[in-house]
Amino acid sequence: MAKHALVVGINDYTIQSQHSQQVGLSWPTLNFCVADADSMYHLLIEAFGFPRENVILLKDDRATRRNMLSALTYMFSNATAGDTVCFTFSGHGGLLPANTAEDNTRFYQSIIPYQGDWIYDFRLHQAAHQAGFDPNEINFTCFIDSCHSGGMHPSDTAEESIPRSVPFDENTANLLESIREMWPFGMCLPDDTNELFPNVSNPQIDDNQVLIDLEEDPNKTFVDSAQATLIAACKYYEVAREDPARGHGYLTKALIDLVNSSNFRISYNELIDELVTRVTSFSNGNQNPTLRGQQGRMDHPFLEGWTTSI
Repeated sequence: MAKHALVVGINDYTIQSQHSQQVGLSWPTLNFCVADADSMYHLLIEAFGFPRENVILLKDDRATRRNMLSALTYMFSNATAGDTVCFTFSGHGGLLPANTAEDNTRFYQSIIPYQGDWIYDFRLHQAAHQAGFDPNEINFTCFIDSCHSGGMHPSDTAEESIPRSVPFDENTANLLESIREMWPFGMCLPDDTNELFPNVSNPQIDDNQVLIDLEEDPNKTFVDSAQATLIAACKYYEVAREDPARGHGYLTKALIDLVNSSNFRISYNELIDELVTRVTSFSNGNQNPTLRGQQGRMDHPFLEGWTTSI
């Protein structure tokens, strides 16, 4: 029962932000995503028993789309029954419509690499499928410390906190009014599934083109077609933050504070309760981590190989 991990942290978005700057959109400068990655690298090895040689660490200019997808494919290809595959990401997140038609209702969350096209959940599934990944045999867990709200909420009073989301372009902001289906990054869903539709409604977009509220169907948090377990930094419409006082993203800092021993064991359900308690304290209740994925796995120990099929 081996353990494999890809750990990514990106502060430097100089290349990715160039186009946005040309159309008048400014990306927030991130300062602590590399620190997140360094800490997660050591945490996985020292507290959760990942062999050092099985943990791939990509930071800033090493964290290109090509390198990230190659590393994921390598891990999927080498994992066997009973293994664990973990992907942690700290950096900017984005949100784009499935298409630009006025009646489009589906939007994809993405993670943004140092260089290259944004990476969506269906590309994650494609890499896993092509490598022969079997979700009934391999525990695939994603820990994503980013967000997709388009910017800081006007009600946010934390002056030094920085959002890990890039601004929406005008077209995306306009189309958001029709959103009925949000595809989170990190559930590893096949592109032809309809299980999520509809999972969101009543979007609210403020004058700065930031998504500030969105109702979610609680019955669509866990779905049969999910092939990964996702621990996300916040709800769909919330902001994932970092700040100098903590030197990390709030989600990552919460995990670091919680894990205080080697061979640390906790179930996914217990973990999300602990993370919510800590992150809501950091953010004055404005950021709430979420747990998504396979319903039958949530009482299983975090980052341990499956012992049963579902």
